[in-house]
Amino acid sequence: MDYSQSVGTAKRAILSISSQYRDLFDANSIVTTLFDLVYLYEINPAYAQLLKQKGMHIEALNKQLHAIAKSDETQLAVIEDLNESIQQILLLRIGKDKQLQAFNEICESTLRLVRQQSDRFVLLKAMQDAYVDLESRLNTPDQINVLMAQLANLSFDGDEPVRIYDSTSGWGGSLLEMRRVIPNSRKVRLLGQELNAKAYLFCEMVLGLLDDDNTSHALSNGDALVADWPFGDSGADVIINDPPYSMRWNPDPNLLERGIYHKIGVLPPKSRADFAFVLHGLAHLNDNGTMVIQLPHGVLFRGSAEAKIRQYLLERNYIEAVIGLPANLQSTTSIPTMILVLRKNRKRKDVLFIDASDDEVKKARSRDLLSISAVNKIVETYHKFVSIQRYAYVATPKEIIENDYNLNIPRYVDTYIPPKLISVSELENKIVKIDQQLSTLEADSRLIMMKYQ
Repeated sequence: MDYSQSVGTAKRAILSISSQYRDLFDANSIVTTLFDLVYLYEINPAYAQLLKQKGMHIEALNKQLHAIAKSDETQLAVIEDLNESIQQILLLRIGKDKQLQAFNEICESTLRLVRQQSDRFVLLKAMQDAYVDLESRLNTPDQINVLMAQLANLSFDGDEPVRIYDSTSGWGGSLLEMRRVIPNSRKVRLLGQELNAKAYLFCEMVLGLLDDDNTSHALSNGDALVADWPFGDSGADVIINDPPYSMRWNPDPNLLERGIYHKIGVLPPKSRADFAFVLHGLAHLNDNGTMVIQLPHGVLFRGSAEAKIRQYLLERNYIEAVIGLPANLQSTTSIPTMILVLRKNRKRKDVLFIDASDDEVKKARSRDLLSISAVNKIVETYHKFVSIQRYAYVATPKEIIENDYNLNIPRYVDTYIPPKLISVSELENKIVKIDQQLSTLEADSRLIMMKYQ
């Protein structure tokens, strides 16, 4: 059974547990409780031992869970979240006599789930999928995470941990996928920032359960464009990012006096922070790093400050590829998006444009899904870095300058398919057939009119 099939099987098991109690509890609270329990079972054997005990009063259980957590902020937050689900959501719906029975059954089901699924990537992804079905707003679609991770996955030299950063980490899907595509033997440091408190806690739990001898993490609950960089002097080797599209921001005017903004001389417009996330990433990207970011198409052609930023990025030779995606892939918007691949210390000067807007998609309930074959085609084309008729084009700096640094994909990838040419004799035969059909219709209409004269 492959990874996606295993995730699907585990997710169905989670939803099956949830459905057993749908008459008593809402689905959101059950899935939240399940993940809290999975986290506690996996993060510390002492929690597992305590939760296996039956008949313990809820208040006493909560007190002992706190005693184990001591001062660990994440574990304390998870315990509070679990207690809130139990006290305020779960147990208010049933009588005292059934409270412990229901909670013990949920604990047993969770422990069975943990035992059945030994692959932590599968278990975490299944939990994430089940939760995201209920809270999709902060989630990047799976196939986009897979695409961005494969575009960013390069060979890394040296023995130092590969540092991977997401400034809007959401539920942690991009970091989870990025860790999965890098060999387990390679040391990895996962870094993330997330403003939404609920998503931050979920992401902290996911990254905490990923930690092992070769994987570590650091996560900050804050706005990356305000709090900036809380992770020390070293930058990131890989940045993979899907920020909110064209959101408003309120930049500090003093930004123009320092760093990358001082070099450009302008700030991204207050009405659209898209390039703010790009520049934030570049400011913290190591000298040989790669950044893969999903954005709306407007950043490719809008004028004023964004035009100056595009010119700066191109003159510094940071932009490697521009990849247009189909519409309706996102949960929050139906607009088509695109992916920018940026790299420092690039050897080539050309830029690859890929128009995958008509690539194969699968229809789903709320959004379309980019097919595996479409993902593979994009990745293969990117690595080959070649022009393909009506799909990809390698543009020279001269061509981009002639287009006034406009990166709108249709300027470079011509997807027009000319109509099939019809011979004169074939056209004459069609005209004869149409004349015959008209004569028949006129005769029929005369017969009908004669009946009413």
